[in-house]
Amino acid sequence: MSSYRTLFRSARCSALLAALGIILCLGCDNNPSGKGEGGEILFNVASIPEDVTCVRVTASGDYREVVRDFDVSPGATLSEGLSGLPVGSVIFSASAYATDCASVTKSTVPTWISDQKTVNVVQGKSSSITLALYKNGRVKVTVEFADQEDGGTDARPDARPADGGTRD
Repeated sequence: MSSYRTLFRSARCSALLAALGIILCLGCDNNPSGKGEGGEILFNVASIPEDVTCVRVTASGDYREVVRDFDVSPGATLSEGLSGLPVGSVIFSASAYATDCASVTKSTVPTWISDQKTVNVVQGKSSSITLALYKNGRVKVTVEFADQEDGGTDARPDARPADGGTRD
């Protein structure tokens, strides 16, 4: 009789431990940030140009922005899965630099830039995106304001009217 009690206690104890384990795992979350965001995008670059050693990808969601830098070698290819991204409507853009990523600052001018592209990122589903990068041209623009009384017509008293007639 005592062996039945021991077996019953052992079975009951095992059942309680299993139930406790299930209850604890119900609270487990694979996303440590606790924000419920964890989309994934596959990012590919076919061939790195000669003047590029850093590629930066920016993903801007409604509530947060994720920036990822990749040190690259000219002529190489790049294929990376970007995870931990915002979910929902996310705006992606990319820029490339002629310096290593550790040296890139806010004032560093990229040699290549992309247009922005909006993608619907869904948690647990992988998506792909293609961003075309264009050479980033630079130009110095000067703007001047001409302060004329009548908006641009010649205001001299001896000037002829636009119809070629004489002044009264």
